[in-house]
Amino acid sequence: MIYEAVVNDNQQWLSLLTDETPPAVAACRAPDAVLLRPWVDPAVLAVELRIEANGGGSTMTVLAYGETPEVPDQSRRCVRYRLGTLFGAALREWVDEPHW
Repeated sequence: MIYEAVVNDNQQWLSLLTDETPPAVAACRAPDAVLLRPWVDPAVLAVELRIEANGGGSTMTVLAYGETPEVPDQSRRCVRYRLGTLFGAALREWVDEPHW
């Protein structure tokens, strides 16, 4: 369900901020991996989602890739907060609520 929401329904739950570019699915492997590009901050080139079954639900790991091995502290804080807001709140709410 998470995989489908990210790949097929992201326009429904992913609200963009003024300066953000909508991410595109650059690569995917159903049902456990999605690579999104571009992303929420110029310091981030891509975001990888790794999805694993966990009992009756799923566990998701979110990895952000940048041009440099380490993103500057201020950018990293903003990116972590934004990704947490999107995947820890907006996506979870979309997946948890029925849509007919």
